[in-house]
Amino acid sequence: MLKNRILLLTLAVASAAPVQLCAQNSSTSKPGIPDWPAGSQSNPCKTPIPGQTPACPPAQQSGTAAQQNAVASSSSSSSQQITSRVETTVPATGETAVKRPELLRTSFRLRPFQQYAVGVKFSPLGAGVEAATPLAQHLNLRMGANFFSYNGTFGDSGWNYGAKLDFKSGQVQVDYFPFQHFGGFHVSPGILIHKNHGSADIWVNGGQRFDMGDGTYTSAPSDPVKGNATFNYDRSVAPIVTFGFGNLIPRNGRRWSIPFEIGGVFTGAPKFGLNLDGTVCDNQGCGKISAEADAQRDLAKQRVKIQNDLNDYATVYPIISIGFAWNFGRRD
Repeated sequence: MLKNRILLLTLAVASAAPVQLCAQNSSTSKPGIPDWPAGSQSNPCKTPIPGQTPACPPAQQSGTAAQQNAVASSSSSSSQQITSRVETTVPATGETAVKRPELLRTSFRLRPFQQYAVGVKFSPLGAGVEAATPLAQHLNLRMGANFFSYNGTFGDSGWNYGAKLDFKSGQVQVDYFPFQHFGGFHVSPGILIHKNHGSADIWVNGGQRFDMGDGTYTSAPSDPVKGNATFNYDRSVAPIVTFGFGNLIPRNGRRWSIPFEIGGVFTGAPKFGLNLDGTVCDNQGCGKISAEADAQRDLAKQRVKIQNDLNDYATVYPIISIGFAWNFGRRD
């Protein structure tokens, strides 16, 4: 009898021990992290006594599993967040330091007045040279000079001309690029300082008929008609506006460019002068231009006609230019 009671008491104590151990572990361990290795035989919740149900309550078992899932999910999300970082170990402390990834540098960094471009171009203003420097991402400052000279002889309706043109000008413009990716399209307002003028020697061969004003005359063989014509601008400073494609300092870092532009210079109409001398003949006879009233009247009408044409069609000097430029300076 005594032996049977001792055996029953031993079995009761053995069955109660796992429950106490589960309760102690749940109160002292960190949430979701068991104090025993996974799969260890010392885990009474994992390995109950044969023939008995698990000692840990079902609620605690489900809570432990949920905590383990939360830890696994947190670890997974954390590992995804730090994939874009760089971890390094500090040799002195052995701690891990997290560095943020460096931002990628652009291929071209603007340096106003330290980067510049020089180029050549051709336009109705003449052969030109120009230089530019960036002011901002969408702005360039551009300066240039143009030179043009012409000497030639031609004839029209009995008149002969020995023309001489002498153009010298300098310009300052600001190139504005409204679109970042549109072939370097730009609008360029500015000013032109110029000294453009022209002249021509005029003559009519003896015996040649020609029109002047409202009359028709014949140049006398003994004293042919001759004279000169001039044109000059009242203003030496005029606004200029051009539109075009191409950037002398491409923002993609390329060294060369081929700029193309169209536009105009608002010079106003030039003043035209015409002076003639010699002897002219008509149905009433011959006489000096300076002494014949009809010839003087027709000469004045000829001046007015040419000036009116200039007022109608020559107030804006047209610009069509193309060139080539190379830029210098640091790229970093």
